[in-house]
Amino acid sequence: MTEVAARFAENLVALRGRAGLSQGGTAERAGLHITEVGLLERGLRLPRLDTIVKLAGGLGVEPCVLLAGMEWRLGQSEQLLGAYAPDNELAERAEAA
Repeated sequence: MTEVAARFAENLVALRGRAGLSQGGTAERAGLHITEVGLLERGLRLPRLDTIVKLAGGLGVEPCVLLAGMEWRLGQSEQLLGAYAPDNELAERAEAA
């Protein structure tokens, strides 16, 4: 599992929990298969751009909220900078969106 996949997974799980949705409910609202949501939440798959947009729509947040805590800097060949977005940061970004 990559750091990017792990961070995306953590953000997705937190946002889904905050929305009070099951994986199936999230999948249905986003127009995705429940298996896709499960793979993303376990960090076993990186989402395509359209999947990020669909998930954000299903969760009622802006796509950037799903990417919270991820940052890439020039010259960092293998290192993803930043920490997981704390719950309060995700909530603030969701409210601002």
